[in-house]
Amino acid sequence: MMRHHSRFLPYIIFFVFSLAGQASAADQSVWREAEFDGIKVAYLEAGKADAPALVFIPGWTGDASSWKLQIPVFSKSYRVIAVDPPGFGRSDKPHDRAYTLEFFARALQAVIQDARATSPVLVGHSMGYSVIRQYLISFPGTARAVVNVDGAHFRIPEAAEARADFEKMVDGMVASYEGPDRKAALRRSVKSLFYGKTPKALQDEIMNTVFSADVYAANSAFRELLRLDQWQEISFDVPCLALYANVPPDHEAGMRAVFPRLTYELWDDTGHFLMLEKPERFNIALARFIALLP
Repeated sequence: MMRHHSRFLPYIIFFVFSLAGQASAADQSVWREAEFDGIKVAYLEAGKADAPALVFIPGWTGDASSWKLQIPVFSKSYRVIAVDPPGFGRSDKPHDRAYTLEFFARALQAVIQDARATSPVLVGHSMGYSVIRQYLISFPGTARAVVNVDGAHFRIPEAAEARADFEKMVDGMVASYEGPDRKAALRRSVKSLFYGKTPKALQDEIMNTVFSADVYAANSAFRELLRLDQWQEISFDVPCLALYANVPPDHEAGMRAVFPRLTYELWDDTGHFLMLEKPERFNIALARFIALLP
């Protein structure tokens, strides 16, 4: 036990005190573009070119700025790649296709190939984790590890009636996002993710991100995320760190069925946006997980 502690203690000390140097590290970042299916996918790259790669994927309507409190810290020791998914941020926003998880996973692969990143650690928040899960299905054996940050993971209801109820609920939510009261519906949904614990200033920042997102891309991505036919139970033999904020009691057991090599933490003092609400704690947890990878 002490031997393991000694392996990651330098990482913890480094990441706690490296926050003071964020500005200088951020100044060394560069924006790049990967071409994919006739569109351009933007990504921010920072850190050492020959260092192990960490690829950060934001949640629904998010972009690389979701990781603004991680990029300057981890780029000191790693090669950091933060993605603007298609439809969001600086990436192209086509309106001629569905924003499926498979579409996002192929875009992620295009970024990884363009950056020539090998065996990356994939870090995904919310829907970003859902994209990573699809990536593991589409491109098996290419990721070194997965970090699931309060990720959206769905189980297909066994009973036909329960499945019908779920699909009816989804149809209602999609209709509200596509209707005249879209902004009010979005505000209610996003506010529910704060769990009464997210600081007001950060709530406003997140709301602004959601409201300013491309409407077609946001609605399509939300609709496609909740398609139950793509959520069959699959197990992945890859190390996974899961950090959750508000889940039912049986959640950990369900995630262990998906990732047998799971490190699981439940944080009861934060909302959905852990990496922005508790950045130092998040950075320590991520650094520790990476340091102990085989």
